[in-house]
Amino acid sequence: MREARRLALLQKQAMIAGVARKQALQGLAEAIESEARSHALASRSRALVAMSAPATGTTTGAALTGRAAFTASLAQLAATAHAAADDAARQRAWQANALAQAETRAKRLAEREAEARAALDAVTDRRAAQAEAAQANPALARKLQSRLGT
Repeated sequence: MREARRLALLQKQAMIAGVARKQALQGLAEAIESEARSHALASRSRALVAMSAPATGTTTGAALTGRAAFTASLAQLAATAHAAADDAARQRAWQANALAQAETRAKRLAEREAEARAALDAVTDRRAAQAEAAQANPALARKLQSRLGT
C-alpha cells in the first residue's frame, strides 16, 4: 500500500532528523562551553599579567628578564585564548543556526508524518467499509470496486 510505504519513509526521515537535532544541540552546547572556557582562560591570563608587574626595590637583570619573558608568555596566552573565544563564538552562532534548521526540518517532517498517517487511516477505513459492504451486498461491492478502481 502506497500510503504505508510513505508513512514508513517519513518515520525513518523523522528519526534521522531527530538524530541530527540531537547532534546540533550537542554541538551548540560544546561551542558554548568552549567559548566560556576560552573567555575564562583569557581573563585569568590577563589578571596574571597585571599581577606580574615587577616589585619595587632592587632586582637583578636576570630576574627582570625572566619576569618579562613570563609576562610576555602570559600575554600571548591571553591573546590566543581571546582568539579561541572569538572562534568559539562564531562556532556557537553556526551551531545555533544548524540547530534551528534541524528543528524546522523535524517539525516539518512531523507534520508530513501526521498527514501520511491520516491518509493511511482514511485508506484503511475506506477498505474496511468496502469489505463490510461486500459482505452485506456482493453486487453493490462489485459496483463500488469498479467505480473506485480497486
